[in-house]
Amino acid sequence: MENFVIGDLKRVVDRAKIAASMNGRAEEVHVDDLRGVVEEYRPISFEVPKSEVGGQVKVSWKDVGGMRGIKQLMSEVLLWPSKYALLFERCGLRLGRGVMLHGPSGCGKTLMAQATATETKMNFIQVKGPELLSKYIGASEENVRNVFDRARSSRPCLIFFDEFDALAPRRGHDSTGVTDRVVNQLLTELDGADQLEGVFVIAATSRLDLIDPALLRPGRFDHVVECNIPDWEERKEILQIVSANVRIESPKITIQLAKDTEGWNGAQLKGLITNAQFEAIRSNLRNVGEKVVVRKQDIEKCFGEQQRKMNKNSRSREVVQTNGWPQEQRVTLA
Repeated sequence: MENFVIGDLKRVVDRAKIAASMNGRAEEVHVDDLRGVVEEYRPISFEVPKSEVGGQVKVSWKDVGGMRGIKQLMSEVLLWPSKYALLFERCGLRLGRGVMLHGPSGCGKTLMAQATATETKMNFIQVKGPELLSKYIGASEENVRNVFDRARSSRPCLIFFDEFDALAPRRGHDSTGVTDRVVNQLLTELDGADQLEGVFVIAATSRLDLIDPALLRPGRFDHVVECNIPDWEERKEILQIVSANVRIESPKITIQLAKDTEGWNGAQLKGLITNAQFEAIRSNLRNVGEKVVVRKQDIEKCFGEQQRKMNKNSRSREVVQTNGWPQEQRVTLA
């Protein structure tokens, strides 16, 4: 019973009780009952985390601000082959099944994958790369196989690997050899064209340079797409989406805010609106019956605080760069 944790022991006992009951011994569990359960039991540490495996998600492309080019690519790769199946068959096109999204954290890679699953009406399996890794020999590769097996059993299915650089780094740099074997298993799964019919893969990483190059060759992840920091138009669209259910004093505030947040990503913009809501609530604690309205001064205060944090974090990450980061700034919204 090596590798068993407390949860495993409880499961084994419960199953042994059921086995004893089926043999007419509801009040008496024999050693043979326990032995039979243990022989077929799989430890919790060897399982793919079920909390990350789901059906269809409810986020759609309308909930993703900007990223129009990526939405178009996802449509061409995932929707067109089924929508224009006859045309694709006549042309003899090889269908790409993998898309690699890369870029800074907070730029919407995970949100895009979830929204794509909704738009394509596919079942969705989301897995964070590090959660598939195990210290036990063979367990990590088996976890990868289990993910693809689940996807094949629920076609059409979209697998999303988040933090992919932790799961599939360049081979030869891991002294234990665990990630090397995982990369080999991923290559085997992605190269199985017939077995992958109806299964598509999206992976996300903020460090594309760490990914094993073999995975980025044609036939595996055919499309490598960068998710950039949003421009002004995209920031305006993101702010409109994240503030759709928020009562803001004037629509002009978000327009000006989009101009003043150059270099901000989608997660930071969403955080700003959320913090401004909390600030508005603090100001209205005595007027519980009234609807909370986010005022210009609420957003200005939160903007200043968040800008200072961002500048501080940027300076702490600076190593060799000689020119300083922008000084802290406070804006007044027009």
